Amino acid sequence: MKEINQQLSSLIDNENVERQSLDALINDQAQQAIFSRYQLIGDVMRSDVTINIDITAQVMAEIKQQPVLATVTAIKSDRSETNVVSFVKRFGQYAIAASVAGVVVMTSLITTQPTVENRGIEVLNTTPFGGMVSPVSLQANPNQTKQALQARHQRLEALLKDHQLQLQIQP
Repeated sequence: MKEINQQLSSLIDNENVERQSLDALINDQAQQAIFSRYQLIGDVMRSDVTINIDITAQVMAEIKQQPVLATVTAIKSDRSETNVVSFVKRFGQYAIAASVAGVVVMTSLITTQPTVENRGIEVLNTTPFGGMVSPVSLQANPNQTKQALQARHQRLEALLKDHQLQLQIQP
């Protein structure tokens, strides 16, 4: 069959065809039908023939002849609609809460950014909740005298000067 189709195709393309295939085409009705179908396809592809086929009447007649298999009735269920609505409502609430949280985080990040003048290390707020600030390095007792405090300050200053000298000496 494939060989016959190839021979018919070569005949349509005006190629050399064997005498036997031409004789078979003349004698066989099936091959003539295939040949005419190939010719029609070629003419349509080349736009040589305009085909106006109106099959709507035939299709409608076939549809009317088909038996009715079943009638379809709509099932009303309010339950599925309420589940969808409650899911969408819950999802919307989460979306709004996430948006508000994102705005709060972005606002706090923007307001705590160091300004152009203050590009150094940010200073921590060390004021305790009680409101009173007490020195951490100097433990002052109310019972200490002024002379003891002065001696302690002098000793602290001497240690700081010694430290600064050591930093200058090191390469």
